[in-house]
Amino acid sequence: MEIKNTDKPSARIDVHHHLLPQFYIEAQRAAGITGSAYKGFPIWSPESSITLMNQLEIEKAILSYTSPGFWFGNQDKTNALVKKANDYLFELKTTFGEKFGGFAAMPLPNIDATLSEISRALDELRLDGICLLTSVDDRYIGHPDFEALYKELDRRKAIVFIHPCYPPGTEATGWDIPRMLIDYPFETTRVATNLIMKGVITRYPNIRFILSHAGGTLPFLAHRLSIFDKRTPFSDNYPEGALTLIRKFWFDTALSANEIPLSGLHEIADPTRILFGTDYPYVVEEVADLETQNLDSWAGCRPDGLNITDINHGNWKRLAGDLS
Repeated sequence: MEIKNTDKPSARIDVHHHLLPQFYIEAQRAAGITGSAYKGFPIWSPESSITLMNQLEIEKAILSYTSPGFWFGNQDKTNALVKKANDYLFELKTTFGEKFGGFAAMPLPNIDATLSEISRALDELRLDGICLLTSVDDRYIGHPDFEALYKELDRRKAIVFIHPCYPPGTEATGWDIPRMLIDYPFETTRVATNLIMKGVITRYPNIRFILSHAGGTLPFLAHRLSIFDKRTPFSDNYPEGALTLIRKFWFDTALSANEIPLSGLHEIADPTRILFGTDYPYVVEEVADLETQNLDSWAGCRPDGLNITDINHGNWKRLAGDLS
């Protein structure tokens, strides 16, 4: 397959791009999972990703595994599956050169296994960062049980891509709305708020968290959070206030290329921390194409002259340390 050279100012780096190898589908089926959040499993291959990347002038895709993750109740099986998943990311990176990077999967909820895999993924496999789902084993990221994880990520100044998954707990009888439509943005908002109010962002300022989908509903709720900065039991954990700490997150644009969510994001985010994302293959090529066009159009119409080149690739290169 032809791999085009897209190393030019308009080229994009896709930080929200998933992979779905057959062994991961089989692991989900063995756990009783028959498809994604709203339909069956999408069809994916490295070649299909590269076809989309050529079409949309994507220079590089940082691949990640998405919901439901790797914890199905047996830690030994989780450890083995995560190792296989990260080895496959390394294989893709090696085979396709600079076309693919990767956010490593983690074998949570076990902390010792996770710390070991962080070392392997970042030091041996040289992946770009790690991916954490919003919750695992009924605990959200930000939970004190994972404190050793935050400490290690902070020591490493790690890039941590946060992706939503199914909300923990039970649902109301008869509630069958596809979870990815509204629950996923809510879950991202829960984790962002949890990281702020539980003091993780304050205690561990070197962790570079990327929030999916323009931060979920965080742009809409940021003002509401700030009203209660000094009025919650957690106020001492984040003396800088919610709005200040929100600007310390990075955000991707996946499934958010519309004036309303993008304008809301632009109001609360540091513009140097907005990153391009598609959510392929959990959205089809046509949606990814339209969303990319919408993002370009929105940025081009901004009265403040927002730099789409920074969103497309400059902000990621600064985040990853490729640029000063």
